[in-house]
Amino acid sequence: MCQWLAFGGIILAQQPTFEAIGTIPGPATTVYANETHVFVSDGPTLKIYDLSDPSSPKFTGSYTFPQNVYGIKVQDTTAYAAVDFLGLGVLDVSDPSNPTLLSLFETGGQALSVDVSGNTAVVANRLSGLEIVDISQPAAPVSKGAYYTEGYATDVVAIGTVAYVVDRPGGLSIVDLSKTGEPSAEGTHGMTERPATITASKLNAGAPGANLVGVMSTDALLELFDVSDPTSPIALSTYRHPERPPLGQNIASPRTILNGSLAFITDANPPFLIQAVDFSDVNNPDFVASYDLSGSPSYISISDSFVFLVVKNLKPEENGPGILILRFKP
Repeated sequence: MCQWLAFGGIILAQQPTFEAIGTIPGPATTVYANETHVFVSDGPTLKIYDLSDPSSPKFTGSYTFPQNVYGIKVQDTTAYAAVDFLGLGVLDVSDPSNPTLLSLFETGGQALSVDVSGNTAVVANRLSGLEIVDISQPAAPVSKGAYYTEGYATDVVAIGTVAYVVDRPGGLSIVDLSKTGEPSAEGTHGMTERPATITASKLNAGAPGANLVGVMSTDALLELFDVSDPTSPIALSTYRHPERPPLGQNIASPRTILNGSLAFITDANPPFLIQAVDFSDVNNPDFVASYDLSGSPSYISISDSFVFLVVKNLKPEENGPGILILRFKP
């Protein structure tokens, strides 16, 4: 069926499809892509690849942290990493062939995810919840406090002056990063299932933060929330792949990214797919395309029309890709 979809600011009417165009050798833990480079973590090592030819990224350089990297975000020429029990790692990547350490900022507990907005970094910390860090001087980060979530914080995203963090079993918390003093939640909302990861989209350019938040459960249920009023998030709808019944999973970390009017979803359990779901009607998300995978997918990143996907090889004796590169045709 022909679909009218918005993807990366382009609206086209055609049958949406995924096309595999390349790979990056594994193993891989996380991935983040911007316009020019792909950043891939493999245990404690962050590798950088040139994206001049997205079908065949070229390795340029790497940096090895003392502990494993579980999240990456790059802003301008600085990379920020969630580094296990160390906290926030900050790298100068202005020369991708020679990334250099600017600072390591200890947050205590275990850093699982990181995002950056302006001069503020936010870290989802399994022990202390949401850590807020002033990075106006990347070589000398300064703590701006922590918001202690009800349970174990697992993921965070920041848009504008607002951070959105999920924890198990508490759910969604919304924190205003512009306020001084001890951080607190502007609004909270429980989940239908155990939350795992989060994504957000800013549909209104004038808003201080996001308008729409998507939370993936450990059992691959996507829940959409209207967060236009951060003090009162509103549950809108849910989506799960029609061939993926609830399995009772409580530790997996399915992923999703909102892009235009589409949500891209990965699931660490069968059927191993990446899905594109149309949420132009936020009250009725609709499946539009999928791509079968040879292994278990996890982290996902999007640059232009290209989708970069971490795929865990189910047969370690075989040399499968760490990153699968897809072109999405809306």
